[in-house]
Amino acid sequence: MTKVVLDAVGGDHAPKEAVRGAALALERKFISAADVILTGPRDVVRQALTTEGLAPDLFAIEDAPDVLVEGDTPTDAMRKKPRNSIAVGIQAVKEGRAKAFISAGSTGTVVAAATLGLRCLEGIRRPAIGAIIHGEKHPFLVIDVGANPQPKPLHLAQYGIMGSAYYRGTFGVENPRVGILNIGSEELKGTPLVKEARQLLRQMPITFHGNVEGVEVFSGDCHVVVSDGFTGNVLLKVSEGVAEYVVRTVVGLMKGAQVEKEKIQQVLAGVMPRIDFSEYGGALLLGVEGLVTICHGRSTAPAFANAIRFARKADEAQVNQHIVEAAKIVAAANGDTDAGAGGR
Repeated sequence: MTKVVLDAVGGDHAPKEAVRGAALALERKFISAADVILTGPRDVVRQALTTEGLAPDLFAIEDAPDVLVEGDTPTDAMRKKPRNSIAVGIQAVKEGRAKAFISAGSTGTVVAAATLGLRCLEGIRRPAIGAIIHGEKHPFLVIDVGANPQPKPLHLAQYGIMGSAYYRGTFGVENPRVGILNIGSEELKGTPLVKEARQLLRQMPITFHGNVEGVEVFSGDCHVVVSDGFTGNVLLKVSEGVAEYVVRTVVGLMKGAQVEKEKIQQVLAGVMPRIDFSEYGGALLLGVEGLVTICHGRSTAPAFANAIRFARKADEAQVNQHIVEAAKIVAAANGDTDAGAGGR
């Protein structure tokens, strides 16, 4: 069984929703109580469990007395508050006491702590955050959505490897189609970064589709969409905002047309699972020695429970091993005998 560490005090609704999420994961049989570790100030976490009607010793708790607050930079978190809930959780993964860490805390702090504490996988130069979005035909993965705003072409090419391995292991698609986000489908279009990365992606051991325009992202042509962290983050947040705007607008119009309340609820029941970020729990930080999931800051219990579920799936699918194997294939093909050092 995959042992998971959950940051109990990270996120807008912590610790209430985090402990509820752990309990929900237990209820849905995503994990056993013995395989969950909560991090945070011990007394705070125990009190949160009690308040939710749970036994204060239901889950193991690792004390993290240094509380992070809004305004703390990743540097502040690492240097001034070394025993914060994120650092303590990452340390548990580093020491092999857990396979995965989940947090709805500061993305920058999670990325910094994981990169420094866990290091990159062999052959991988930079980690990347992969977010799952539900498209017209199937879910698709956007990588990167914020870990590295200014990557090099090689980083984008390796994102293709990591995204393909993750998608194959998580969704069971043998040869996921990988595309690179661009302003047009034509070969001549794109920035120098995108053009060079596209040539490298063609050499990767993946099924490379080519350019993907913004209007094609949701249509289902690709299972994995590669992007720099800045553009990918904008795509993710604009997608969330547009989805919420469209739902509000359609519901308002249906009410104005006096559509029965039951029918409106029926429509929402079919739509919401496709646009609700909690369905996939969070975004995985791919490329580090361990499994790290970054949840939305406003995550509630279902998101935390699903983050636990998908972390376990990634571990059982041996996603990291597949990434390392693919990176070795590329290194061997290029005659790079020092590839392992590149990821360090």
